[in-house]
Amino acid sequence: MLKKMRERKGFTLAELLIVVAIIGVLVAIAIPIFTAQLEKSRDAVTASNARAAYAEACVAKLTEEDNGKADYNETEKTVTVSDVVVKGESDNGAFYGTSKSIDLPFTIADADAKKLDKASSGKVAITFSWSNTDNTCTATVAE
Repeated sequence: MLKKMRERKGFTLAELLIVVAIIGVLVAIAIPIFTAQLEKSRDAVTASNARAAYAEACVAKLTEEDNGKADYNETEKTVTVSDVVVKGESDNGAFYGTSKSIDLPFTIADADAKKLDKASSGKVAITFSWSNTDNTCTATVAE
């Protein structure tokens, strides 16, 4: 009989419970890390879309005519790019605006950065205006 018990193959219940506990701990650690990385990727997509909108606005400004989704306003010398997709979810403007971690080729106020970070519709219109003295660009965001 002792010989039959030694020949059995398989795992004990205790061994299986330990494996399940280890997997549970790994999942509990991985979910917050995955969520943080997902938010970072959404912010990077929003920054990329804002840069693309700026490039489209520059083309419209240089040619002084409408271009794609960019509408050139001749009297105010501004360009509004509509339907810019934003993906952020934190609603705090943590990555855009003055002295933030994502560099943009234009200046944006913190109040507008919050609109860039989370828009209710997922799309915003960005109006770009250039200074006549130093050729810097300022952006305002409308949902």
